[in-house]
Amino acid sequence: MSPAVDLYPLRPEPRLHRRVWGGDRLPALHRGDPPRLGPEGEPVGESWLAGDDNVVLNGAHAGRTLAELARALGAALVGGAAVARYGARLPLLAKLLDAAADLSVQVHPDDAYALSEEAASGHLGKAEAWYVLAAEPGASVLWGFARDVSREEVACAAADGTLPALMNRVPVAPGTVVVNPAGTVHAVGAGVRLYEIQQASDLTYRLYDHGRRGADGRPRTLHLERGLAVADLRGAAWAPPEPRVLGGGWQRLVARPEFVLDRAELAGVAVAGRPDPASLQLVTLTRGRARLAPAEPEAAWEPLALAAGDTVLLPAGLAGGYLLEGSGEALRSAMGWA
Repeated sequence: MSPAVDLYPLRPEPRLHRRVWGGDRLPALHRGDPPRLGPEGEPVGESWLAGDDNVVLNGAHAGRTLAELARALGAALVGGAAVARYGARLPLLAKLLDAAADLSVQVHPDDAYALSEEAASGHLGKAEAWYVLAAEPGASVLWGFARDVSREEVACAAADGTLPALMNRVPVAPGTVVVNPAGTVHAVGAGVRLYEIQQASDLTYRLYDHGRRGADGRPRTLHLERGLAVADLRGAAWAPPEPRVLGGGWQRLVARPEFVLDRAELAGVAVAGRPDPASLQLVTLTRGRARLAPAEPEAAWEPLALAAGDTVLLPAGLAGGYLLEGSGEALRSAMGWA
């Protein structure tokens, strides 16, 4: 196929995942009824918007997974920086989370630990960031330790249920941004709905799970030994990242080597962007309706109509710029840019 056919904005089908702590809002958000993955009887807690197993819905690549396309197209899809760091694979995973109950207190390893101790899993390390979309009154998240702690202290607190008391409890509201580098102990609280951008990994070590049982009636597995091996036990006060204004109507909320996260308010004025050969871009409409169109009339791809919850993957090698027009809010993620 010619590059014009290979490269166009891809619309992945969301994949809904059941979670014991999940709510009821994500299935109604997406058009149609995507497969719900996980134990029967558990509510839907996550919508995976763009990951390895998401299937493309539009154009010449319809029916293929993003992982297949990453292997086939390499840097043209995922970007040169992504291939240099991870090979021909997706570097990022974008999700929506709907927490009706508190999530487990958990921690994720970095790339070095994942490579040395979890190589068989095929997963990367996992840094992540949250952008809060909705929060019930009094909702909060747990982030890091309020003071320096020891492994023994954390192990004892996990056993007696007092681990959350050792951590920073951060009140959240729509627009709150929380960054969790690998090693940061954290938990989403009940009543929070958020967008999450993370490295393409599902390595999670649970330290404490509120004594919950899974759909099979058994206590959910904890991973204290590995969790404590990677956890940052230093005390630190939480502080939101400082946003900065970018061109084209975008605001940068998070800038890390693993990813960036940008936001744009759509209010009748077109927001502009341009693909970057270093990295793919993931654009998610979190509310409202919009139209993604090529900035140049001679572009070889068709405009896409977007509703809240829709995500588009813009290949790194896509030619020309793009315009996002409509009303609502859009988030954009990519590997770390300058």
